[in-house]
Amino acid sequence: MDIFDILLPPIYLLVILFLAYKYKLKHQHEHIAYKYFLPGLIAKIFGAIVLGLVYFYYYGGGDTVNYHFTASALVDVLLSEPKNFSYLYFDNPSATEFYLMSAPSNSTFWINDPYAYFVSKCFVPFTLIGCKSYMTTAILVASTCYLGVWSLFIVFIKEFPHLAKQLSIPILFMPSVIFWGSGILKDSITFSATCLYVYGFYWLFVQKKYKLKFLFILIFSAYLLISIKPYILFALLPGSIVWIVAIRLSKIKKGFIKLLAAPVIIGIGAITTLSVMNNIGGKFGQYSIDKVIETASGAQQDLKQNYYGGNTFNIGDYEPTIFGLLSVSHKAIFAALFRPTLFDAKNSVMAVSALENTLILIFCVYLIIRLKVFGFFKLIKSHPLVLFSFIFSVFFALSVGVSISNFGTLVRLKIPCIPFFMASLVIVQSMIKQKNKKTFN
Repeated sequence: MDIFDILLPPIYLLVILFLAYKYKLKHQHEHIAYKYFLPGLIAKIFGAIVLGLVYFYYYGGGDTVNYHFTASALVDVLLSEPKNFSYLYFDNPSATEFYLMSAPSNSTFWINDPYAYFVSKCFVPFTLIGCKSYMTTAILVASTCYLGVWSLFIVFIKEFPHLAKQLSIPILFMPSVIFWGSGILKDSITFSATCLYVYGFYWLFVQKKYKLKFLFILIFSAYLLISIKPYILFALLPGSIVWIVAIRLSKIKKGFIKLLAAPVIIGIGAITTLSVMNNIGGKFGQYSIDKVIETASGAQQDLKQNYYGGNTFNIGDYEPTIFGLLSVSHKAIFAALFRPTLFDAKNSVMAVSALENTLILIFCVYLIIRLKVFGFFKLIKSHPLVLFSFIFSVFFALSVGVSISNFGTLVRLKIPCIPFFMASLVIVQSMIKQKNKKTFN
């Protein structure tokens, strides 16, 4: 960090907050939910700033610093050698050509990781506009990614307009999501892309608003996910199919016809999902379907290494087969949704995540006990959006839980499913209250 990180951020921050305030004034008549727009944005920017400070002064460097250095190196090339920039940015340079960036090799992620290099390229426009200031760039990234998160909030408010306050907590104000999903990290982009995917999917296929902008949002978000973390898109697909199926079934009024149609529609949806995933999976390297078991097995072997210093979790031994993975799926899902626990925390950053996970676990167990398991899942499937959110959370948690063995990585990678899972629980709790009111009246 340098003098620009002191002088520029306040100026950019004032401009962004002014524009956000104008946006709020323009739309606040539409719904009371818009009163959360500014607080949510401020929380997002605060998370980006804190993440930068933690990485610079607590960890002494890390991914966010390297992404910024790589993006800054590309900005330097843009300003000095535009032809080289065009090649580096739009083509597929080889690892031996890093010298074109005129930067230390340890700050050019793209040498060994094309996914990380793509992320660095995503940050180039923000780095350029932010004059290569880390904090200014972080503020710009957080503000832009917040638009995706806000879009998800709008989707939930559209379906549950009476729950604006309750839903603002899991979607806009979850501490771990604010921290890990706001700064100069790939998780900020992928989380925002996940939210935009749901937004585009909702307006196209649920509300049936066939407009180019929604199609563009859906395709663009899917492209970002494919280019950075394809397994997130894989986790979204089953829930997307079920979402459409649930809507179709809800329109069938006769119980007998619905009973006959349900397995047929679900079967078609399952076949379609598997077909799409199998056809495109081969393009995604370690995240493709045929690599899932191999990746999970590698993570399992990684547990035996000592370089994590005990900062790992173990879901147990299993055979490297589909049935083997299923045998430990419950442990993997639990680990991704609820760990690290307070017993797992070994530093202050992880302790915050552990406290959040403990509260989520208590909330979830409370609802399951109160509804006696079957009642819980009955309410989950009573609304298509809630069902989608829950299925996505479970699929995502499974894919992460079987592939990751390190708590430090887990707390960062799990953030896309936390708002969906928590929103599902919040809505279920609201359904219980509504049911009790009807019974009492």
